[in-house]
Amino acid sequence: MDFGRKNKVHVEPAMSALSDIIFMLLIFFIIASTLAVNGEAVNLPKTTTGQPSVGSTTVTITKDLVYSLNNEVIQKDQLKERLQSYFFGRPQEKRTVILNVDRDVPTGETIELFSTLKVLHCEPVIATQTPKPE
Repeated sequence: MDFGRKNKVHVEPAMSALSDIIFMLLIFFIIASTLAVNGEAVNLPKTTTGQPSVGSTTVTITKDLVYSLNNEVIQKDQLKERLQSYFFGRPQEKRTVILNVDRDVPTGETIELFSTLKVLHCEPVIATQTPKPE
């Protein structure tokens, strides 16, 4: 007499479902990383004119007024001395600063930043994005 089970159930993990989930997560993180500027989520102003520019340094201001210099978060009052030490000994032609300023930042903050850059003889370039075609 054979009392063993005749219909054995084979338990195997479904790898196709796991690979689909990993693939979707990969796509999500790729898309999410393209929406951030220098690691900070900044909603840049839109413009139809302008040319891409490569600067020696970047200053980012988020809508929460968080300042960062070359992807390093700093306090607002530290910005001038950090830029001074960064540009010390460089000619004025090499002092280009790309400004990634969120469009929801108050104008006064941007004007103060421009004033600081003028005192340091830096050339500010405002980063913008092109509007999406409809």
